Amino acid sequence: MALSLGPCPLLLDTKNMNELLRIENVKKYFPVRDKKVLKAVDDVTLGVQEAEVFGLVGESGCGKSTLGKLILKLFEPTGGSILFDGIDVVKARGREMSLVRKGLQIIFQDPLASLNPRMKILDAVGEGLIVNNIVKGKDVKEKVAALLEKVGISSDALGKYPHEFSGGQRQRICIARALAVNPKMIVADEPLSALDVSIQAQIINLLEELQKDSGLAFMFISHNLLAIEHFCDTVAVMYLGKIVEMSPAAELFSEPLHPYTEALLSDVLRPEFGEKRGKIILRGDVPSPISVPPGCPFHPRCHKKFEPCDTLVPVYREAKKGRWVSCHLW
Repeated sequence: MALSLGPCPLLLDTKNMNELLRIENVKKYFPVRDKKVLKAVDDVTLGVQEAEVFGLVGESGCGKSTLGKLILKLFEPTGGSILFDGIDVVKARGREMSLVRKGLQIIFQDPLASLNPRMKILDAVGEGLIVNNIVKGKDVKEKVAALLEKVGISSDALGKYPHEFSGGQRQRICIARALAVNPKMIVADEPLSALDVSIQAQIINLLEELQKDSGLAFMFISHNLLAIEHFCDTVAVMYLGKIVEMSPAAELFSEPLHPYTEALLSDVLRPEFGEKRGKIILRGDVPSPISVPPGCPFHPRCHKKFEPCDTLVPVYREAKKGRWVSCHLW
């Protein structure tokens, strides 16, 4: 039987009066065959400050996108609490939910799939303005044109359809749509992965410029570690539905504490080196979230495992000031 030392009481001390988003012990379990459950998100706690760019990384299937959808209430959590700008997202209904929808926007991974192919760009971007009574009548066209100009799209696009644009242009349009209602925070769910490499840099630079100009908070979900390092203030690393490390971005990239983080970063092609340095090969595949290994979930693949790792669940603790990790090494 796997043992656990229980939740870390220090987590309660991480709250900050400037937090825009607070997630406490959030879980999302999906029922599967034979009365088993798939633990997509398992007991996640984190906070995002006003105007902070919070990065979320991990291999495919680790629960990053599911967590993003829970924040937006596109999924209902199995347990835990989500507070956005003082509103309980899980319990929000009616006017409160409208405030959440207005204050918390999303940029999806696939811009073509997230735009209605039958709606002209004017209608796609302007819909939020009309629904939220931000502008009306002829002012909608003027406001949408200004939003498109802000993200680098000509006002000539107003009467066109999504299929008439490139992938990068469509993502810029989706960014304009997210900005339309003046949100306080944007969840960017893999916004670069469907784009060519040359376009990815343009989009991340655009997001950085918009964040600095407007003071937006971001939850930036991505596999692109160089983009995460460049854009994010804080980074959380997920593995099998849990956060295994959370740290200021600069410190995480210069000194990863968790062996999983170390392995992820070893595969980053750093421009200043011109090559990969000290690549760590992880053994085996990611275990199934339906049958999580006992002890530390990462121990079957860990290059630094030792005796307690296969039986004792590590506590998520503050290993260094402002740096949290779930690992027996700490």
